[in-house]
Amino acid sequence: MIEIITQILLYMSSISMLIGAIGMLRFPDFYTRVHAATMVTIGGVCFSLLLIAASTFWSIYTLKTVIIVIFMLFTSPVIAHALANTAYELGIKPKNLSKNIIGIKKLKEVMEKEYDI
Repeated sequence: MIEIITQILLYMSSISMLIGAIGMLRFPDFYTRVHAATMVTIGGVCFSLLLIAASTFWSIYTLKTVIIVIFMLFTSPVIAHALANTAYELGIKPKNLSKNIIGIKKLKEVMEKEYDI
């Protein structure tokens, strides 16, 4: 049973890493590449660590790898958000960003009417 679980985790990890690597090469701008890198971290590395935890069932390595996975699950999205926020503040614009001019004008009118701006 453990062998089946480890094989499934291995395949999930490999597919996630492959899709993320292709995304890193194909995506056009920084923001989408950060998304792909986060997918590699969350999907690939976490599934690999869970593979180790499943193969070393009920040992100290299981506890250590589960703690590392929990740490990565919390920190990886935060790091991706911090990178994207810093890039935006530095003026790196997303590629193919379309603005809804009518929606912006309507929002400005509502804000002026409601809050006397």
